[in-house]
Amino acid sequence: MRNDPIHDLTETIDEHERRLSSIDTALSTRSKTIDEIRRRVRELEDKVGKHSVGSVLDKVKTVETNLGNANKRLDAQSAEIANLRLDVRALSRKVRSSGDLPRADFHTWQPDITPEMVQLIRARLAAAPVSPAKVQQLQTKLEQAQEQVAGWDRSREAAIMAVQAMTELPQGAERAWRKEKRTWSAFRASGSRPTGEEALARHRHDEAVRARRSETVALAQSKEADEAACATIRRRVQDAVAQDLVLPHWCDIALGLFSPGKPDRIKPWLDAATKLIRYRLLADIRDSLHAYGDRPSDETLAAEYDRVVGHCSDVRR
Repeated sequence: MRNDPIHDLTETIDEHERRLSSIDTALSTRSKTIDEIRRRVRELEDKVGKHSVGSVLDKVKTVETNLGNANKRLDAQSAEIANLRLDVRALSRKVRSSGDLPRADFHTWQPDITPEMVQLIRARLAAAPVSPAKVQQLQTKLEQAQEQVAGWDRSREAAIMAVQAMTELPQGAERAWRKEKRTWSAFRASGSRPTGEEALARHRHDEAVRARRSETVALAQSKEADEAACATIRRRVQDAVAQDLVLPHWCDIALGLFSPGKPDRIKPWLDAATKLIRYRLLADIRDSLHAYGDRPSDETLAAEYDRVVGHCSDVRR
């Protein structure tokens, strides 16, 4: 057993665990000491009337100094605990790796998740769909353009009737003649029939309606692909932790070790792992150490990057 590296590493881990337990006990004792000091401060405050102000202030300063020293020691011991935990994790990983244990595969996803599915999900993230409000706005503009055409047509009919009336008016009806002439002149000044604006408004409206219908279908397909991909990822992650497979190093770094002994943290951990792997697929991250890679220049992927990093950080804490 003396030459067994796994045995030696296991003993080292056990020693670190004993040190962690000892430090946790020391922290608990320090906390009790601080509580006792605070109690004494309160007693001093109650006895201010029985002692000189200068004496009380000296005692308070002494207590504050002791509290400051105690907090410094606690901070130092907390940092030591954090470092020890990192060492334990590293040693645990070396023990598992040296034992030639099976590893989880979070890199190969075809045929369950195809490149076409990934492309659909990316397209959905980058989509800027035509909103119902935009369609309604174009519909209103089309109706206004149609009303302009209809108004021109009514003006033409009135002008034709005015010309006919001008030819049929009896002599001496100068006032009526001038009225009909004004109607005719106003029509001639109105220009040609405004069909161009109406045609442009109709084209824009029809294009928006077609785009919205197409986007609705595309978004439905993308949502279906996204849900299927996430379900596949989550199943594989669950199987990996259930079989106690060695997870990729980037997964341990981003999420921390999976802790089945804490049931309330299992679902958040699985959710974060699913989102992290989904992001690596979307951003085509293949780095074996860095979980997220560099922050993308693409705004859509950059937003996903920020969400995933924040989610993983919350779980790791």
